[in-house]
Amino acid sequence: MTFSFSLFFSKRFWITLVILLAATLFFALRSTTARVLIENLTPPALPAANPAQKRVALAQNWDAATSEKFHFISQGTGTLPVPYDWLLALEQPEASPFGLLWPSREPGFTDPGHLERYGFISSPASPENPDGLPVGFAVTPFQNLAGLPETGTAVGFTCAACHTGRFSYEGTEYIVEGGPAVTDLQQFSKGLGAALGQTLLSSKLPLPNRRFDRFARKLLGGTYSQTAKAQLAEDLATVLAAGADAADVIEVTEGFGRLDALNRIGNQVFSKNTGRRENYTPINAPVNYPQIWTASWFDWVQYDGSIMQPLVRNAGEAMGVHAAVNTTAPLDQGRFSSSVPVANLKWIEDSLAGKEPPLAQRKFGGLLAPKWPDSLPAIDRGLADEGAALYARLCAGCHLPPLSSDAIWSDSYFRKISYSAGGAEHQTREAFLALNILPQADIGTDPAQGAILAERTVNTAGDVETGAKGMGIDANVCAPKPRFTGRADYASSALDTKVQHRAERGENQLVEVHVQDGPMVSFALALGAIVQQVNDAWFEENFIPQDLRTYFEGERPNCLQADAGYKARPLNGVWATAPFLHNGSVPTLDALLRPAAERPRYVQLGDPAFDPVKVGLAQPVLEGPQPLYKDGYFILDTALDGNRNTGHSFEGRAGNYGNGVAGRALSDQERAALIEYLKTL
Repeated sequence: MTFSFSLFFSKRFWITLVILLAATLFFALRSTTARVLIENLTPPALPAANPAQKRVALAQNWDAATSEKFHFISQGTGTLPVPYDWLLALEQPEASPFGLLWPSREPGFTDPGHLERYGFISSPASPENPDGLPVGFAVTPFQNLAGLPETGTAVGFTCAACHTGRFSYEGTEYIVEGGPAVTDLQQFSKGLGAALGQTLLSSKLPLPNRRFDRFARKLLGGTYSQTAKAQLAEDLATVLAAGADAADVIEVTEGFGRLDALNRIGNQVFSKNTGRRENYTPINAPVNYPQIWTASWFDWVQYDGSIMQPLVRNAGEAMGVHAAVNTTAPLDQGRFSSSVPVANLKWIEDSLAGKEPPLAQRKFGGLLAPKWPDSLPAIDRGLADEGAALYARLCAGCHLPPLSSDAIWSDSYFRKISYSAGGAEHQTREAFLALNILPQADIGTDPAQGAILAERTVNTAGDVETGAKGMGIDANVCAPKPRFTGRADYASSALDTKVQHRAERGENQLVEVHVQDGPMVSFALALGAIVQQVNDAWFEENFIPQDLRTYFEGERPNCLQADAGYKARPLNGVWATAPFLHNGSVPTLDALLRPAAERPRYVQLGDPAFDPVKVGLAQPVLEGPQPLYKDGYFILDTALDGNRNTGHSFEGRAGNYGNGVAGRALSDQERAALIEYLKTL
């Protein structure tokens, strides 16, 4: 019998193959395993594409070259589980894996219109970004990627991935440097996984869609062969298997613009990097990406006011988004060597901070908060003047006087940091802005994020029975000395944490703490210690002398504190940072300045449309039970732990506040005046 190649081009062949594969999948789907497989191969439903007609970069004291470098400078991370060239060769996933039954070709996964639907900000090709990837993507060569036998060029996220904001109004997209990003990294991971999984599936089955073959030809080029193609399929399978082993347990969905950063950092550093499953904590405390302008000059940073030193903050963040760290080499043979490029982190911090200390100049440099642009509806200056008086009475006590005012430059607000180290007392050369940190019980906002460092512990000890060795944590950090108020309080570990302004109560004494391996080490102290050792390893490998190390560290000690409360940061540029509260549970300033019971239960996140009157995220009417995602946008349910919109409310009469009440009830006129004033900051 003569074999006819024309069969492969006949309509009957394709119809028969589709029927057979569909029947096979129908019966396979009756098993739980098959249903999970199909779910993993199905990409998320994304918001409809809505490209802006015009883009405006707000003036924030950075030139275009600085912004461009900030957007793409590497932190040494390999956040994405695939090599750079794989990402560029990958096609977008079919809407369903059943789409592989038809011979089609999808656009590239990195197509700007596709990645914008996950919330990323598209960017044209440039010397800093030769392949036109979105803001916040960076490449790092010579990295070990899980599942691959040789090093490759990794793709990781930069500071800019989480700290470059955008909002849109009447067809114009506004870019906010250092503002909160709108990205949904959970959905992005699901979409990337679906694209990779569909590509692998097409390499294993005789599907009409030749997706894998196109992927192989792009990657292999002139070396394309059946042998090379088979090896690529094997590599793809091992990469996907490694990714499945690292999958996260999600208890509280993060959604657009939010990330459980502290738990993710802890999981990466103490569990995934080390294989210590007992150190893993489910994702349960998402926070809105914070704005980072001016933060270089705060005495404490993070929502919970937990970290002091900028290098520890930045290196810890890089480790959390998968910078490589060696935790298995002998202690005297390179343990804690890493891919973290400390010099790059120093450039980032210097660009944010500016060249000169602000107190001496009586002004801030570096990245500044954005000003309300003229292209938005004009500020009512008379109404704003009314709001200025309200701000002084109701807000300045916690959030400090406006950073544009003369009052902020007094010794009441700028203070040098005193601390103990090496058996001696030290003081920083420069003064820093001393922020108020309010106990959670007083401010009343959702406690989940603040509880992480206060309650979480990690096991870094060795084990006699299994022969496992300790992680090798051995470093000095500093922390506030507990202030016990009596024997009964000591027995219950109750501390005197009644918060007043720091000028009134004085700075807590910062004492040196030696951190070593143990079975239940404070997560806060263990994180500070291991990041210190990673930074010290970089100093040693790059021959940085002792007297220059403090330069890289921002002339500040590695101090950590837990359970202090939530930080009340200055409100410069607050109008451009929606949603509000640390967990992003309040969509507008108007809602924030109301009684908590009047705030919307459901908040839509992901749509950058801006409301210039209520100031914040434009919201649809969301009544009754809502799905987790609607039209591709995330619907945050504030009735859930981790998402609660309680606290910082304005209700009742003037008097003693606390228990979640920040101020008296405001009239509509007062609320409008205060919002108008906040637009001017």
